Amino acid sequence: MKKLNQVCLVVGLALTLGACGSRSNESSQYAKSDSNATDDGMKCKMEKKIGSNRMQRVCYSAEEREQMREAGREGWTRMQRGTETSGGDM
Repeated sequence: MKKLNQVCLVVGLALTLGACGSRSNESSQYAKSDSNATDDGMKCKMEKKIGSNRMQRVCYSAEEREQMREAGREGWTRMQRGTETSGGDM
């Protein structure tokens, strides 16, 4: 029984280290593709989607990034206007 626990521990450790090694190659692959993507205005990054713990690679063009930035500004302005008092009935 003691021998079985030792074997399981060694196998588990080997699998864990093997998984960690494969992730580092994946991130260097993203770095290479990111440098190629920036040549045509695309930028990629890893993001967490709402309601998930998984990271996902997303890419946006310069035009899409500008549209998102503008939508954020407009939303902020609308929110600020909504919280002001109108001076009406109290």
